[in-house]
Amino acid sequence: MKGRVVATLFTICFFSNVCFSQVYDPGRGPFGSRSRTFAGPHAGNLSGTVVGSDGKPVSNARVEIRNSQTGVSIASGYTTPGGSFEFENLPAADYEVVASQGLSQSSQRLTFNEIGATLTLRLNNTEPATSNADGNSMVSVAEYKVPRKARDAFHKAEAALAKKRNDEATKQLAKALDIDANYAPALTLRGVLSLDAEHPEAAIDDFDKAVHADPSYALAYTAMAAAMNQLKKFDDAIRSADRAITLAPRSWQSYFEMAKAYVGKADYQHALQQASRAQALSSVDYAPIHLLRAHVMLALKNYNDATNELQAFLTLAPQDPNSSAAREALEKVKAFTASATAPPAVNGVR
Repeated sequence: MKGRVVATLFTICFFSNVCFSQVYDPGRGPFGSRSRTFAGPHAGNLSGTVVGSDGKPVSNARVEIRNSQTGVSIASGYTTPGGSFEFENLPAADYEVVASQGLSQSSQRLTFNEIGATLTLRLNNTEPATSNADGNSMVSVAEYKVPRKARDAFHKAEAALAKKRNDEATKQLAKALDIDANYAPALTLRGVLSLDAEHPEAAIDDFDKAVHADPSYALAYTAMAAAMNQLKKFDDAIRSADRAITLAPRSWQSYFEMAKAYVGKADYQHALQQASRAQALSSVDYAPIHLLRAHVMLALKNYNDATNELQAFLTLAPQDPNSSAAREALEKVKAFTASATAPPAVNGVR
């Protein structure tokens, strides 16, 4: 009975707090603009050069700094006429640096300790088509057709979100969608804003438009899965996540949403499998995965592993909104396991 109480408590805490903002988080350092400065301790600078196949500098190439943990942008900008770029005062994190121009893309992963290094990213710009679109080598036909003004407005929305200027982001998204009403990334981001504002129905409408506009845009399906999880439509969430995985099989976020859906269906073995896949694919030890795994372990009455997962979550994210509930659950689990393993009393003495 005690174990059931612990698991029930944690179920309530888990489903009330773990949402899509932890996958596509517009408030936790995503999205950016050229050479943005970040406040906070442990900041570092990053600079480098983008060159072409012939070794010559590439001007006006887009450079994006992505947080390896979340997979979204921390900052972005364009190279100078000499092919150089620089970002100042980046917060402590592991990053992926991505340079792109047209259909050509190059990337490099960095730990925070490597931030001070000067990078050289090489683009394959030998093909004429590489200068015709703003994207990467996997760009879809739909993305290729998006007008540049719409993409520019979308990037401005990203930058506004990084500064927590949601009104400005909404304005820029509206501008992008006025230019191209079928721009899937803009529809998806607008849906994410609705989802984080606890308007899942409006979010689903945008995600549905996004997947119809660009059936190959995996993130829209992942976001749809998150919305379905929020509405407790777990079978629909699994179908959406499965489609996202088909399109982007190394997207840990999709496995994470699928795991949450299986938890909602009380199918804990499948939930554990999907959570393990998410954890294996995530390039950084991502705290919410430990939180999800802790819930699964509690449901399976594996209290030792649940304790380890809760402790891992609290170590990685001590200030997370879920941390208070996690600490409470951890204390209950410890108390339960202590009472279960205590030797029987003999004449009142243990």
